[in-house]
Amino acid sequence: MMRQTWQLADKNVQYRIFNAIIKEHIYPEKTLFNEYKNSVEIQYEGQLLKVETTRKSAMARYVFNGAIQYIKGNVITDINSVEQLLDILHNQFNIPVSERLKEELLSSRDGFVLTYEHFSNRQALIDATLKFSRMPETINFFSWLQHMTDSGQMDDLSYSESLVVEGHPTHPLSKTKLPLTNDEVKKYAPEFEKIIPLKVMLIHENNCVTTSMEDDAQYILDYIIPEYRYKLKAFLEPYGLELNNYRVLLVHPWQYDNVIVKQFADWIEDSRLLPTPFEIESKATLSFRTMELVHKPFHIKLPINVQATSAVRTVSPVTTVDGPKLSYELQDMLDIYPQLQVSMEPYGIHVQADPDIARHLGCIIRYQPVIADNGLTLVTASLVNKNPVDNKAIVDSYLDWVGEGPTLDSIKQFMISYARTLIEPLIAYIQDYGIALEAHMQNTIVNLGPNYQMKFIIRDLGGSRIDLETLKSKLPNIDITNTSLIAENIEAVIAKFQHAVIQNQIAELIHHFSQYDQVNEAVLFDIVRDIISKAIDPSKAHAQILSKVLFGKYITVKALLRMRMESKVKQYVTIDISNPIYKEV
Repeated sequence: MMRQTWQLADKNVQYRIFNAIIKEHIYPEKTLFNEYKNSVEIQYEGQLLKVETTRKSAMARYVFNGAIQYIKGNVITDINSVEQLLDILHNQFNIPVSERLKEELLSSRDGFVLTYEHFSNRQALIDATLKFSRMPETINFFSWLQHMTDSGQMDDLSYSESLVVEGHPTHPLSKTKLPLTNDEVKKYAPEFEKIIPLKVMLIHENNCVTTSMEDDAQYILDYIIPEYRYKLKAFLEPYGLELNNYRVLLVHPWQYDNVIVKQFADWIEDSRLLPTPFEIESKATLSFRTMELVHKPFHIKLPINVQATSAVRTVSPVTTVDGPKLSYELQDMLDIYPQLQVSMEPYGIHVQADPDIARHLGCIIRYQPVIADNGLTLVTASLVNKNPVDNKAIVDSYLDWVGEGPTLDSIKQFMISYARTLIEPLIAYIQDYGIALEAHMQNTIVNLGPNYQMKFIIRDLGGSRIDLETLKSKLPNIDITNTSLIAENIEAVIAKFQHAVIQNQIAELIHHFSQYDQVNEAVLFDIVRDIISKAIDPSKAHAQILSKVLFGKYITVKALLRMRMESKVKQYVTIDISNPIYKEV
């Protein structure tokens, strides 16, 4: 079983690498790419890398089958590991693979192995539980999760965060977690559903910057852990220190053990920063560094000096300022559309230090995403992943639950409801406020009810893009500290929407549905094109440029593997591919 799991994980990363090489044109100029009905190949100096394909969908997304083969002359070699593929790419195809990138890719494979093992164990446990409880052994996932949620045994959103087994669906570094050991991955990654005890620390008021929607510098103490007030006072008494002079910080245990005690040793010695014996229980959400507090209505975004996918997950000090400021300024805007809400960020804190040091110690408080409605609330990234109850993709289980299963009519109805409910408010925000929320599948929460009823919440204001001129026409006095939020032009704002929603959400769902013989992906993209067209109000700002960008012949996508190879994680490297919703405008 272990060998089979390893092979599945290894093949997954191989396929992701090969797809990225084709999509991002990561090969020397003299390389030829050939695409046939049931296979693709790249050819370089008399050598071939070839693999069988079962289908291709929009955004240059291939589904491969069988071994990738290295062919030279009459010799055909099946590639049996990521290491073997990387060696051939580096030595035979002149595609440079650094030792660091190799380490990151192998970490991703190891992460998939652990995740697949855990998923298999969950399936076995659920099967045994169903037999013991005498519930139907073929129960629908939505029916099961509804029962577990209603009986208080489980939180639907929290559980869905742990079901995104594939992570980012195409990124070769989807499960990279460096420098974590396998044991640490099992302790801290969301797939494993472990309770993670956050360290309660105190920082002197003169050594931190707080920003609060409520104008409360002690927000964490007053609203999140008020039950610790007297315990913290008692803790400080022997040192002759006053709690009023300190602010509470929550710190991830890995960050505390591996960064804080070393980086801030002199602060701790001077009592500028105080470790306390207290901890708060939490669980990791899909974003890894954002923690859901157990039995409390808050999420906490924390810095963790770990590379998850391509980037190291620290927290920029300016985001701890702009989250609460934007939440306060944009309250009216964010209440306009009842079908799409945005999680407010009422408080942020960071240490007063050089930004490269400050990014390691701070946090952003976010209200827990809650949609009070029928049905179940899930992170949308989970929809295209299998669940351990009926072993179907969650979106297919939903279509079974509403009574139709994945038929052409039900899939079309799902896409109409999904696209209309999500896209209309997001387009309006661009036209009215010049803001594109980063509504990709990791940041988007959906409540799926009966009869295709849907509502959404977007979390994480820090990934937004803002056209300042448009925003200031509505909010003249707004001041944005984080310059990375400010787009150079409205096209860049629209590109954020296009990347997060069209590429990441819509194309991913359509890719999933296009596996069914009765589904033509072009028909589903036609639905999306029509919804976007109707959502753009010609009487409002930016209507013409919205149509020009969104319906243009080409769509600009991030070259994720090339960015990593060129060490440009913070600078986007992009490529243009055919736009599946292209039309003449």
